[in-house]
Amino acid sequence: MTTTIKKEIMAINVNKVYKSVLSILNKEQRGFMTPDEFNKIAVQAQLNLLDLAFVEYNKMSNLDTVGRTNLGYADMPSKIKEKIDVFYKTSNLTMQTSGNPAVSTGIVALPSDIYKIIELTNSTRTLPFELVDKHDLAYLQSSPLTAPSTDYPIYYKTTTSAGATSIQVKPTSIANAVLDYIKVPVDPRFGFTLNATYGTQTYDSNVYSATGLVTGKTLATTTGYTTLGSGYNDDTYLLDFKGGTFRLTIANSNNLPSSLVVVTPGTGFAVGDTITFPTGLANEGGGSTLSGNSNIVYTVTADDIFENTTQGSTDFELHPSEEPMLIMQILAFAGVIIKDREITQLASQSIQSNANIKQQ
Repeated sequence: MTTTIKKEIMAINVNKVYKSVLSILNKEQRGFMTPDEFNKIAVQAQLNLLDLAFVEYNKMSNLDTVGRTNLGYADMPSKIKEKIDVFYKTSNLTMQTSGNPAVSTGIVALPSDIYKIIELTNSTRTLPFELVDKHDLAYLQSSPLTAPSTDYPIYYKTTTSAGATSIQVKPTSIANAVLDYIKVPVDPRFGFTLNATYGTQTYDSNVYSATGLVTGKTLATTTGYTTLGSGYNDDTYLLDFKGGTFRLTIANSNNLPSSLVVVTPGTGFAVGDTITFPTGLANEGGGSTLSGNSNIVYTVTADDIFENTTQGSTDFELHPSEEPMLIMQILAFAGVIIKDREITQLASQSIQSNANIKQQ
C-alpha cells in the first residue's frame, strides 16, 4: 500500500498559538494554562475545526447548487475545501489474497491515519465504488440488476481477521483500488526545555518524533571500545541509523570520544537500543577513517527519547486562515479547565459570531 499527500501541508505555529492563549488569559487575569493542559486541549480543538470545515463545505455546496453563493467574491465552497485539502491523501490499495494459487479476497486494511473516506475507485481511476451498508448486501445480490460487478463495484466497512479496520470490496475478483481520504491530523504539541533554577519554560522548536532521539542532545560518553589509535584532531564521523543522523567527535587531546550529538532524531528507538560506530567509518571532513581495535557503541537511555521528555514540538496542520478560530476554540476549553465560566462564554460567543458572519 503506497500513500501520497495531495497538497503541501500548511501549518499554524504551535508556539504562536500558545503564546496568544496565555496572553489573553493573562490580560483578562483568568489564570494560567500549563503546556500539558494546552497540548490536550489543542488536539480536540484541531479536530473540532476539521469537523466544522466539513459542515461548512456541505452547507455552502448546497447553497451553490441553488445559486445562492454568488456574493461577488471568490468561490466560497472552494475556499472552504482548501481547509479540508490540507488533510487530503491518496492510497493505492492491494487486496488480501488466500489459497493456492492465491486469489483476491476483496478485503484490505485501511490506512492507520484515516479519518474520513472521500472516494474509492478502481486502479485506473475511471470507476467509483459505491459505499453500501453490509446489511444490504444480501438484498443487492438477490437480483442481477443490483448485484455487484466489475462495472458496478461496491464496498462496505468491516474488520480483518486481525481486528484492523478494513473494507470489503465486491466482486472479490478486484485486486487493486485507489482510496482518497482525509487523514487524522497529527497531534499538536508545545515542547519546551525547563530551567531547573528558575522554573522557566523555553519553547523547543525541534520537530517532535515520539520514538526518535532528542534533536541536538549530546549523548553520554560512549563505551565498548578499547583503543582508537592516535592522530585525531577533533575529527567527526556521521552515522545514519534508523532514519536518524549522529555525529561522533574524537578529541585531539586523548584520542577518545568527546561528544556524540543527535543531528536528526530518527524513529523507532527504545531503551537499550545500541548505536554502533564501526571501525572504518568515513571521516566527515575527508580525513582518515575511524580506526581502533573495536567499534564504538552507545546504549540508548530513557531520557534520550523524545516521548519521555517535554522537548520537541509539532505545529497544527490546519489551514493558516483557521488561526483566530483555533485560539477561540482553545480558550473555550480553557474556561472549563480553569473553571472560569466567563472565559468559556466569551470564547463561545466569538465562535458563534464568526459562524453567523459566515452563514450570512
